[in-house]
Amino acid sequence: MLRLIAVLLLGSWATTAFPQNCSEIRFDRGSSSGEVGGQVTEGWPMCFVFGTGAGQLARLQLFGSENTCFTVPGVIDCQDDYSFYTGSGVYQVNVFQLFRSTASEQFTLRLSIR
Repeated sequence: MLRLIAVLLLGSWATTAFPQNCSEIRFDRGSSSGEVGGQVTEGWPMCFVFGTGAGQLARLQLFGSENTCFTVPGVIDCQDDYSFYTGSGVYQVNVFQLFRSTASEQFTLRLSIR
């Protein structure tokens, strides 16, 4: 019984910390990059996903706020500009406030894949 309660509590915490409904970063036809934007507030990160083939070079760049950063789970934590070679699959990008603030932070996230 205690194990079930712990699982339910952890599940509800994970849901509020990182939204399950991630928006896909899409590219215009013929383009090698795409942008998404939004605003984050304390405790409410935004989540995005993108798919790649193996061996591609992905670059993520974050613009618009000195108080935001992104994380790619299993790849990198809290950056505003990062490049990496991809495996085949789907990657999740979480954008969040770096330091606590009551004000929301506007941002633009650019993804380039070559």
